[in-house]
Amino acid sequence: MFDADWAAAQAAAEEELERWDEQGPGAVVLGIERGRLQLLAARGRAECGGAALDGTSVFRWASVTKHVLAACLLESGVLPLEMPLGAALPELAPAPAAVTVAQALAMQGGLPDTRESLTLLGFHALDRTDAAALLAWSAGIDRLNAEPGTEVAYSNGGYRLLEAALARRGVVFAEWVAARAGRLGLGMHASEHWSDPVPGLVPGHVVGQTGWSHGAQGMHLSAAGSLSGSAEDLALWLADLMPRPEFARMSRPLPLASGQATSYGLGLRLLQIGGEMVAGHGGAQPGYRAGFLCAPGEARALVVLSNRDDGDATGIAARVWARMRSTRLRRDAVGTWAPPGLYAAPGGDLWAEVKPGAISVRDAEEALFAASDGWVESAAPQSMMRLRCTDGAIVGEMFHKPVRLLPVSAGNGEAEAPELDGHWIGDGALLGIRGTRLRWGAGPRATDVALTPLGNGRWLFPAMGRRICLTRLAPDRVRLSLARSRVVEYRRL
Repeated sequence: MFDADWAAAQAAAEEELERWDEQGPGAVVLGIERGRLQLLAARGRAECGGAALDGTSVFRWASVTKHVLAACLLESGVLPLEMPLGAALPELAPAPAAVTVAQALAMQGGLPDTRESLTLLGFHALDRTDAAALLAWSAGIDRLNAEPGTEVAYSNGGYRLLEAALARRGVVFAEWVAARAGRLGLGMHASEHWSDPVPGLVPGHVVGQTGWSHGAQGMHLSAAGSLSGSAEDLALWLADLMPRPEFARMSRPLPLASGQATSYGLGLRLLQIGGEMVAGHGGAQPGYRAGFLCAPGEARALVVLSNRDDGDATGIAARVWARMRSTRLRRDAVGTWAPPGLYAAPGGDLWAEVKPGAISVRDAEEALFAASDGWVESAAPQSMMRLRCTDGAIVGEMFHKPVRLLPVSAGNGEAEAPELDGHWIGDGALLGIRGTRLRWGAGPRATDVALTPLGNGRWLFPAMGRRICLTRLAPDRVRLSLARSRVVEYRRL
């Protein structure tokens, strides 16, 4: 049993929120214990200058949805954890069909992320796509990011497939959510698309050169991130879930196939705060941030929901929880641990950029913190890293795999001509290369960008706000990759 200083937590929450303009978008922090409200702090507005946010304000929960899908799957019992996905979705290609339900839930399936795969084919974030077409297209992809059970790497793709598999067995996620929400008196709601009406939903805000604007996305919202509700709704849902056996199973991390321990379970991750391992999850969608932590033994939950892109809901939750427990996160800011710049593995598509206090791996940034004996590490169980700089190279572990990354020298690309001239096609998408320039997109969306060499047949190029890695597999075959999708291939025409 761990004592809770809710007064200290209240003060910590208010300190976290006070840095924001009271008239702009903000966040709500809410804590409960044994069904009783213990903490409520709110700052900001539903719209700039509009109604004030409070515990009943409705936000998108983004990836917080994942643990709800896991609860639905476990309660229904129609998809055994050891069952391969192909048993419920026979149209799947052999590689994804062999991934088990447990591996898909625990980010161990190597399944490519749907959104990032679409990016690699030139789809913009606002381009609308529907569930049936996405499933049919995904089913035909017979490649994985990694061998199942060998790494924990975040991807939404498995949850989309699991939602479809549940429906094939007669369990429709949106209907299950509506039934649970009705029983508990909650406003928890599952949407199909961003444009679907959600009662009371506050707009999400992203900041640009001219100030705040509303976030949006066009891709169908799967059970990887389709839920919305208030902070009160989420806290009461957790209060009902925590005593159930499903929660205990979800919060038990799934080891890798080798038996190596992880800190990610079934839609839940475990974070160490002081001497306590705390279950929770976070989520992000354009203009929204969400996060929660909970301790089932004390029936205690802390929820943070924000309608701004820089809301850092998971960080706020962790810092407030630490103050509540009169402990600290054991996270010391990292200094200069490696020379800033680009690094790449000797082969394959693994690359990284070292930044002050962070590292971007395949264009996904993670904060780093000082560990012992000169090591640095991440705090996210779904993107575990433990690294150090030795003789100019970055060595250690990423995603539970050993890594060695070498600095990318400024001249290594000058001696390596791309030899990629021509037009390339991948699943109907086209790109053109001439010398060290790549043309991406068509018509008014077309952009002409430079290829930045990483060495050994790999280049980076910017597209749609991302840095994509192009890897030459053969003279007339290349692969494009991002952090969550490493399977999209193009062939020279």
